Amino acid sequence: MTELPATDVRVAGHPLAWHQLQAALDLSCERVIVLANAPGPALAIVQREAERRGATFHAVAGHRPLSGLVSAADTLVVFAPGVLPDRDWLVQAFGARAGIATLPADSAIEQGFERIDRERAWAGVLATRGDAVEALAGLAPDADPVGGLLRVSLQRAGGTLAVPDNWIDDGRWAMVTSEGAAQRYQDDWYARHVPAPSLSRPGAALAYKLARRLLDRLGDAQRSSIMLAGSGSVMAVGGALAGYLGWTAAGLGALTIGSMLLSSGSALARLAGAGSPAVERPWMSHTRGALLDLSLVAIASSPAAFENWWTAFAALMLVGAIRLSLEEGAPRLLRPMSDRPFVFLVLTMVAAVGVLPGGLAILALIALAVRIFAPNQRS
Repeated sequence: MTELPATDVRVAGHPLAWHQLQAALDLSCERVIVLANAPGPALAIVQREAERRGATFHAVAGHRPLSGLVSAADTLVVFAPGVLPDRDWLVQAFGARAGIATLPADSAIEQGFERIDRERAWAGVLATRGDAVEALAGLAPDADPVGGLLRVSLQRAGGTLAVPDNWIDDGRWAMVTSEGAAQRYQDDWYARHVPAPSLSRPGAALAYKLARRLLDRLGDAQRSSIMLAGSGSVMAVGGALAGYLGWTAAGLGALTIGSMLLSSGSALARLAGAGSPAVERPWMSHTRGALLDLSLVAIASSPAAFENWWTAFAALMLVGAIRLSLEEGAPRLLRPMSDRPFVFLVLTMVAAVGVLPGGLAILALIALAVRIFAPNQRS
């Protein structure tokens, strides 16, 4: 059970209650109850996610309906509005027992957590028996159900579970009540769930930054990621056609843009789905790679631009080197070759000065030599 905050603050494009829902589902909760005074976009997002994950969803306006939704035999997990806990810790701490998560009061109170005694503050999560909701019957209709359940748990002398002291500073446990707090937490959250690519892959790093900027401005990031992927695919096919007809530099330029759009769409999809079990299917990545690689080979096979077949052969060798650079444990020196936008940009510049066949061959030979002779990266 949780309560929608008064303001629609979001982290990683999702309402705070969406993140709490993920934590509740990690704890195998089968029924989700959200306290909300009125319908709204945030409530609809949480409902869709709960139902997609197979949980029963209820939205109630006060504590009175709780007694009909929670039985005495249930375990009720309660989240304070705005709390974003560490989900792995919750599973270990609350997986098989009830209790009240606590933080040291000295550091937690100034972050917005509620004091429960001289030394401790409530960390914003508790698990208690379902019959605790019956104790709310004597409260006024507009009373705070979350605060009431906390008091009931304390009166029952529920056990406390101490959250590690430094987790507030490390960004693993937060009370988010403002846009500023959301931004600070979001940076740490992304670093844990969807870390930025290394600068050794400059195209992928740029695509990640573009996706981060887009995510904060888009209403439906998943749909936008599909549009980016579609646009990138059209550009890649158009580049392949233009290159095959003899406009080599233009075709490679379009292929570079298409690969960047595809990389940005993939990064946007990962960012939008971060924190949820939904992951990109392997065939999507394979299909993107195959489309881009075949487009490169089509450009190199142009009978209008190249008289000999060996340009296409060099392109195939380069595709093989790109695939080898994607293998786990490939040498660090080979990482830039796994970055198709970067490779295609280099080829575009090479084609602009009219030496694409030699450029393809040199890149392929260098990459294959590095893969053969450089030591593999240790996992």
